[in-house]
Amino acid sequence: MTVPLLKCYYTIPTLTFFLLLRQTTLPYLPCASIFSPRTHMMIIRVAVGSTNPCKIEAVREAFQDVFRKKQNEDTQNDIQVLISSFDAASEVSDQPFGDAETREGARNRAQNALSAARKQNATVADAINTPFDFAVGLEGGLEKVINPLTKQNELYCMAWMTIAGRRNFSCSSEGDCDDEAITNSDMSWSYAKTASFLLPPQICELVIEQNMELGHADDQVFDRVNSKHGSGTVGILTKGEIDRKDYYIHALKLCLIPWVTPELYLRN
Repeated sequence: MTVPLLKCYYTIPTLTFFLLLRQTTLPYLPCASIFSPRTHMMIIRVAVGSTNPCKIEAVREAFQDVFRKKQNEDTQNDIQVLISSFDAASEVSDQPFGDAETREGARNRAQNALSAARKQNATVADAINTPFDFAVGLEGGLEKVINPLTKQNELYCMAWMTIAGRRNFSCSSEGDCDDEAITNSDMSWSYAKTASFLLPPQICELVIEQNMELGHADDQVFDRVNSKHGSGTVGILTKGEIDRKDYYIHALKLCLIPWVTPELYLRN
C-alpha cells in the first residue's frame, strides 16, 4: 500500500497536522518547530518580605503580567516567577502613619527579605544556590486628614511598594540570566503607592482613639477573622469589586516601571 505524501503548510494548524500524521505509517517527522517556534522559560527569582498569601500572589501576578508582556514583544519566551517568602521586619510601628513611615517600612521589608534570601542561599547546597533577581516589600499605612468642613479627623488607607532589583536585569531564556547575586552597588530601588480611600467612622474611631491596628479594627467592625489575609479592608468596603490582591497588583506594576523601560531609568 502506498502512503500518500503528507505536506506541511504554515496554514495548517499544528494539532490537525499531527493528528493526520498519526493516522499514516510514516515515521515521526521532526518538523514541530515549523509550527510552534521553540520556546524558552524565563525564570525570575523574587524574595518577598511577607508570608501573607495575598501579598505573595499579588507579587507573583504582577511580575508575570509585566515580564510576560515585555518578553512576548520580541520573543516566544514564557515566564516563571519563583518566590521565596520571608517574615521580614518592617522596623516601623505596627500601624504606620503617613507616607514617610509607610514607605520606610516597605523598603525595610524588601531589604530584610534580600538579607534573609542571601543567608538562605549560604546554607543550601550549591546545586540550588541560585541568586535572586528582585526583592519586594509591601507596607500598608494610614493617612490622617482633617476634614475642612467638619474639622473632624479622617483616615485614608493606602500602601507603599518597594522593589529592589538588579540594574542590569535582562534574561531571555532559562540559563541566560546573569548569575551574579544582587549587591548594594548594582541594586536599583523603585517605589510606588496605591490609591487611597476613606475609612468609615467606626474604624477611624478604633484606630485613632484606641490605637488599634487597621486589620484588627476591620475584624471587630465587620465581625471577621484575620481579614488582612483575605480581601482586606478594600475588599470589604467595595463589596468585592476590588480585593486586596488587585489593589496591590496595580501599584506593583507601577513599581516595576524602571525594568520595563530601563533606558529611561537604569542608565549608569
